[in-house]
Amino acid sequence: MEKGGSRDLHGRALGIFQGLAGSYDKVVDLATLFQDRYWKSWVVRELGVGHGSVALDIGCGTLLLEERMGGRGWTFVGLDLTEGMMRLGKAKELSNVDALLRGDAEGLPFSDGSFDAVVSCYVPKYVAVRRLAAELGRVCRPGAKAIVYDFARPKGALAPFLNLYIGGGLRLVGRLLRAGRRVEATTFTDLPGIIGRASWDEEISGAMESNGFEADEARTLTGGVVYCYCGRKRLQA
Repeated sequence: MEKGGSRDLHGRALGIFQGLAGSYDKVVDLATLFQDRYWKSWVVRELGVGHGSVALDIGCGTLLLEERMGGRGWTFVGLDLTEGMMRLGKAKELSNVDALLRGDAEGLPFSDGSFDAVVSCYVPKYVAVRRLAAELGRVCRPGAKAIVYDFARPKGALAPFLNLYIGGGLRLVGRLLRAGRRVEATTFTDLPGIIGRASWDEEISGAMESNGFEADEARTLTGGVVYCYCGRKRLQA
């Protein structure tokens, strides 16, 4: 993806999320038919127990993942584009969150080798995958895990049904919300087009390998509507 296209998608992401903070937790459940809870359980399992390790959460939103990771030994630094999301996340006063910063996934404001893990949910479709992978490789320590998931164009036997839900169901909800002048409408009307044009799932494994990672797991969940990648940065010789 060219830089201009990446900037355009950043603008779309802001348009979707900046007015959504107050209802984000409920919208995530509604838009994913409660499957986001299952996908985050996958992240929790892959991260495991941290024993005092530090993880970066890119696109941390209202800290839904951190709520699930309480008591597992990880300390989190959250990064998000939208200040409203971070304000609500901060108000949760989670003991495993060390800092929240506003920032961009393609230019992370951290030193090289800062983190024992990086996680990211719903970000890859909005960014240039190779720049994201380069930044993950830069801020991860040797041996660190990188775990991401996001919507992808459905493939396989269930693709017709999933495409009907994405292209029809989400847009219908968006129209109903727009008629009621709800800020959540943009999320449901814009997502189908963004997902339909996304190719991040086809690029992520190669981009991560080029930046020092070996894949532990790369798979689809919920019939193929979401793609998940988990890799580990190679130890230095």
